[in-house]
Amino acid sequence: MRYKLWRSNKDKELHLLCAEGSEAFNALPAAVRHLGSWTGSKEGEVSGLRLAYRVMLAEQGFVLIYEPVSKLQLEHARPEVRMMDECPQCKGKARVPMHHGLRDKDCPRCGGRGWVRPK
Repeated sequence: MRYKLWRSNKDKELHLLCAEGSEAFNALPAAVRHLGSWTGSKEGEVSGLRLAYRVMLAEQGFVLIYEPVSKLQLEHARPEVRMMDECPQCKGKARVPMHHGLRDKDCPRCGGRGWVRPK
């Protein structure tokens, strides 16, 4: 299921979130539809919406949001996944030479893992 966001032309901070399609917009209560002339804005998958908006959309069929466009965040933030970096001291081998290469030991920087946490 997809959603469509509408912005009021009278009040630029008033947004209407409903299901996509003219049938869903025409099914809204007259009081909501006549709050202003509406301009189409963002659209996307309902599964990507924040939980509060998804719940209200499922219960009422529409959501009225009063928020400036610059602060409006409809979709939940996805955490950034970063890979581990190779240890610069041992180059991922987990061992470093000591005594001019006669012996080796665990890398003191990565603790013998071969990787360090990214910054």
